[in-house]
Amino acid sequence: MEKSPRPKGQLFTSNPAGLKYLKVEAELWQITRAGIEIPNTILVKQLSPSKNLFLKFINNWKGHNPDSWWHKYEEVFLEELENRETKQCLREVYKQLLKGKNIVLICFCDDHRFCHRRLVGEFFKPYGVQAIELNPIRNEQLYLF
Repeated sequence: MEKSPRPKGQLFTSNPAGLKYLKVEAELWQITRAGIEIPNTILVKQLSPSKNLFLKFINNWKGHNPDSWWHKYEEVFLEELENRETKQCLREVYKQLLKGKNIVLICFCDDHRFCHRRLVGEFFKPYGVQAIELNPIRNEQLYLF
């Protein structure tokens, strides 16, 4: 089996607050479907959750303990990464990394552990890319209800 070339660029994930920790030059790719456009970013809707999955999160899961819903979200989003349009965007990320370009995948989620940006970043592990979260959550959140 032929081994994939090792990319020279770095892949980062972050929310807008974490961008202050970026210490290298990088392209900023906003991977959201709608909402506020972050200045100086490239909007890449194809790497965001589908409208249906996003609405399910907003209407059913947001604010609830991720233990009760994350496994469902993750399963659906990973299936969504398999569509042709999304695969083409994933290939483009990889091509840019191979060229030595650094890329930051940005969305608005506070907790990267329960966010599609982490899943997109992890997609590249088998290809020798370790995504670095710029604004990791270090403390457990308490869910009272």
